[in-house]
Amino acid sequence: MISDGILKQSVLLGTLEGHSIISPRGAKLKRHIAADLLLTALIDAFSILVIFLLMNFSSTGEILMIGKNQELPKAHLADVLERNPVIKVDDGKIYIEDKVVTAETITAELLELRKKYQELHPNEAFPGIATIQADRRVKYEFLNQIILGMNQAGYSDIKFAVVLK
Repeated sequence: MISDGILKQSVLLGTLEGHSIISPRGAKLKRHIAADLLLTALIDAFSILVIFLLMNFSSTGEILMIGKNQELPKAHLADVLERNPVIKVDDGKIYIEDKVVTAETITAELLELRKKYQELHPNEAFPGIATIQADRRVKYEFLNQIILGMNQAGYSDIKFAVVLK
């Protein structure tokens, strides 16, 4: 039989717990403290990550998808974009909510959007707001056709997508 001494405690407690001759339970206590410290550091790291992600990503989501060849005009003053119909001009083509239209059919498409809005919001007045996203090098004559079509469809509040200086 094993006598009541250090040898009995080290054999019965296992190899990891019995490394300390002076205090066989001391190794177990130190291991729990180290595990608590690792858990605290892990919680801190996740907290920092969550705060970083909350601060860097918009809660409104992406409103505009800017093409790689598109350069928006610069402005000193601008408002935060709200979700409303986006008329995009890219490579001489006109897109309304990612649907290709021509200068002749833009009024009809905007009237369809207005009709859908009024079906979804029957008790609200139509705001008539739309955003134009166009490269800064697009000619005024081309933009004027779009603006006239928007006015004919009842979109009187026209906003332009810009980049702050």
